[in-house]
Amino acid sequence: MRVGVILAAAGRGERMGHRIPKQFLELAGVPVYLHSLRVFEDHPRVEEIVLAVPPGWETRVLAQVRDLGLFKVKEVVCGGDTRQASVERALRALSAGIDTVLVHDAARPLISRELVSRVLQALERYGAVLCAVPVRDTVKLVREGRVERTVPREGLWLAQTPQGARREWLEEAYRLAGQRMFTDEAALLEAAGFEVRVVRGENTNLKITYPEDFRMAEIYLRLDKPGKV
Repeated sequence: MRVGVILAAAGRGERMGHRIPKQFLELAGVPVYLHSLRVFEDHPRVEEIVLAVPPGWETRVLAQVRDLGLFKVKEVVCGGDTRQASVERALRALSAGIDTVLVHDAARPLISRELVSRVLQALERYGAVLCAVPVRDTVKLVREGRVERTVPREGLWLAQTPQGARREWLEEAYRLAGQRMFTDEAALLEAAGFEVRVVRGENTNLKITYPEDFRMAEIYLRLDKPGKV
């Protein structure tokens, strides 16, 4: 496989309550997006990386990654109005020889090299993969503050990233999607008729959405590297 990575970093992150997008806030002294970017930069099976960022951030992000010597970054593209549009733009920017694509949310800074390796190993075998963790809590279906029913949690998993597929599959899934919107690549591939396999994710691979998630990520980093936060 010739592996390319799309780092989805074009969200506004409005629920964090900051004036700048959450992926550019500093986490342990480093912008959030750089934590996961460095993992992909250092992974021996990753050949190139394309970032999708908000309009107006392209030049400064590219300058930053170049200054840091992250030379696997091929291009920084302007994201679209939706995550799906942003990833599609980045997909078009990958080199023609890339035949396998991983997509990762920049808001998940605690991804491990081991998880990337497991996803790539499964991807080589199955063609379309996402990582996920099983639901551990009791699930309630709630409408207007009232519990309608308890949903059996057996078989329920929480999707994470990275997610990936053979490039030709992903491109076909985008072609078939038309104007329909999907929340992640796995849903896009499923709708196109491709079978998506699951790799066990990591509970520490959290997504930063609210301020408390940011604090939790800092705690995990402190536990992993005492004295660094």
